[in-house]
Amino acid sequence: MPYLNRTECENNFSHQYNTQPQGLGATRANLQRLLRSLDLVSWSTREESGRLDRKAFTRFAVGSTAVFARRQVAEAETSAVSILIDCSGSMDDGGRINVAESLAIQLARLLEKARVEFAVNGFRGNTYNYGLEATGATATHARYRTEDVEFIPFKTWKESLPKASAKLGSIHRWAGSATPDYTAISIKLDELASREEHRKIFFLLTDANGYDEQHMKHLQAIADKQGIKIIAIGIGHTGVKACFRTSDNVLNVADLASASFNKLLNELR
Repeated sequence: MPYLNRTECENNFSHQYNTQPQGLGATRANLQRLLRSLDLVSWSTREESGRLDRKAFTRFAVGSTAVFARRQVAEAETSAVSILIDCSGSMDDGGRINVAESLAIQLARLLEKARVEFAVNGFRGNTYNYGLEATGATATHARYRTEDVEFIPFKTWKESLPKASAKLGSIHRWAGSATPDYTAISIKLDELASREEHRKIFFLLTDANGYDEQHMKHLQAIADKQGIKIIAIGIGHTGVKACFRTSDNVLNVADLASASFNKLLNELR
């Protein structure tokens, strides 16, 4: 675990939170449209009490008393959002983890204003490959692969953003070790699937370094069955678009307000 100074992390969070990219208003609007609750208010007619239904005057003229309407409000759909950040060693290259931190804080800012339940986690860990077929063979030739995952809870469900501020401001300090991507994503998809909210969105922030395309497509298929929409954000020039159906590459936090990212959000609606 890295040494963390709480005051420094809180100050870093405050700086990132208040440095809003120009043009982010469109992203906020599109995200809110994606997450907003459906209007489930309706009216029941032919009631014997309630609000007078003017369209029922003809029935009243022939003696019917069922000339009222009642307003019905069903439970609105709710949303839950899980943000998962790749904190492997490769994310430390070229400041990728710093970009991921800025993106996570701005997404948290948007979700807070949309009053949506969300959690932010990082992942890193170890991978073990067994049964390499020949000397000099790479990990892709391994017959067996196991992964150990360490999750970093930057913001838990129900935790307020101010309370999580120091942790969110420390994201840039956590990059290190291997990339147990399949196991980490699978666990967090299952966690999100168990939530009671109707609409579920999964943001993945990663450089996709070493990702197996077929493994990721399998996870995409699992998410589809679970009713979860995955939005994969590639940090830098990555192969994330080959792995996930809804994805985009970003070079800095300003790209969160780009036309391509907003097009991505609109495609999910």
